[in-house]
Amino acid sequence: MKTLRTLLTVAFLSVFTLIPAQEGMFGYIDFNNTLKHMPDYVDAEQKLKKIQSDYKEEIERSKREFERQYINFILEQDHLSPTIVAKRQKELQLLMDNNVEFRDKVQSELETKRDSLLNPIKIKLLEVISKVCTEQNLDYVIDIGSGAYISINQTKGVDISASVYGLVGIERYSGRVTESSQPIIKIDAQGARK
Repeated sequence: MKTLRTLLTVAFLSVFTLIPAQEGMFGYIDFNNTLKHMPDYVDAEQKLKKIQSDYKEEIERSKREFERQYINFILEQDHLSPTIVAKRQKELQLLMDNNVEFRDKVQSELETKRDSLLNPIKIKLLEVISKVCTEQNLDYVIDIGSGAYISINQTKGVDISASVYGLVGIERYSGRVTESSQPIIKIDAQGARK
């Protein structure tokens, strides 16, 4: 019995020594740096700068209008009745509030516009990275700018969900990870994980 066990162990070990060990391969890229050099990104940034310039001009015009009215009020207030002074102060406060509200709205619109222009470019880059990862038979690709895994080659990986589920006490496991629930970490414009 002991000889049989020894023989099986030797046979088992010799099979594994004959199979060459496979080394994992990974790729890396600086996602944000690459993104900033894409022609689509450069075009989007130029569009954003034009929109920002237009808004900036309107904000400056509103600021100048407020300053003009404020200076006129300061110069005239000594000659006005208290009722008119109170009315003009309310008008100035309303104008100032409107300017602040406009600036906040512009900021929100710029962020929305930035997302709508840049997100398709980011998605395009992520798709290209995923394609290169598969074509070069890499296990995964790391963004060296943020340390995030931005592509994982599922043909090289093993879905361990069922094993983990069993060990943590989850009774049912529906099967393989679906395409929409890939363990790919997406990153935003600042390189932060989403």
